[in-house]
Amino acid sequence: TAPTVAAAVLEARQRGLDNFSVLSLHKTMPPPLRALLDLGETPLQGFVLPGHVSVVTGLDCYRFLADDYGVGGVVTGFAAHDVLRALIQLLQMDEPVIANEYTRAVRPEGNPVARGVLDQVFEPGDADWRGLGVIPGSGLRFKDEFAAFDAARRFAVDPGEALEPAGCRCGEVLRGVLDPAECALFGTRCTPEDPVGACMVSSEGACAARYRYRGFDD
Repeated sequence: TAPTVAAAVLEARQRGLDNFSVLSLHKTMPPPLRALLDLGETPLQGFVLPGHVSVVTGLDCYRFLADDYGVGGVVTGFAAHDVLRALIQLLQMDEPVIANEYTRAVRPEGNPVARGVLDQVFEPGDADWRGLGVIPGSGLRFKDEFAAFDAARRFAVDPGEALEPAGCRCGEVLRGVLDPAECALFGTRCTPEDPVGACMVSSEGACAARYRYRGFDD
């Protein structure tokens, strides 16, 4: 979504609009991947990498995983068969590489035009990540020349500190150090119908997937 937001900002500037602003909470993938590996909390051996992000970025931004950490990765889509194929590719790797399972959508070079639009409007900024805290340079903030469209500056918006609901251990789940069922709220106070934490929200949530496919009483 970030390139389309950047394109909208460029269009707004061209039209001279003064009633359009954006609160940018966009984030980038390489910094949190590096942070996870640097933490060393779990013996990570491979990554299933996001397909939609990679449509824009391409594959090169992930090369550091194999080059610096000896960890492979496979870019894939969100369908179940995509994820399964990515896992098979990871298991069959003889050496750590960055592979592309999502060839119907992702090109190795990504989308240079979309990245160019992003680079016109945004620059790296610090961002807060659930379970990881603030990671320098992992977000996208407006360049000074586009400050007029920055809702954070225009309206003095301060998102504040991100706090988990009491008892929620979503951050540990996302870091891979806790199975969702080990959270005391899982399946009792926290269900897909009445979620407490973000990990139980939507079909993409780790806790929601655990609840759907394996239940909560095993």
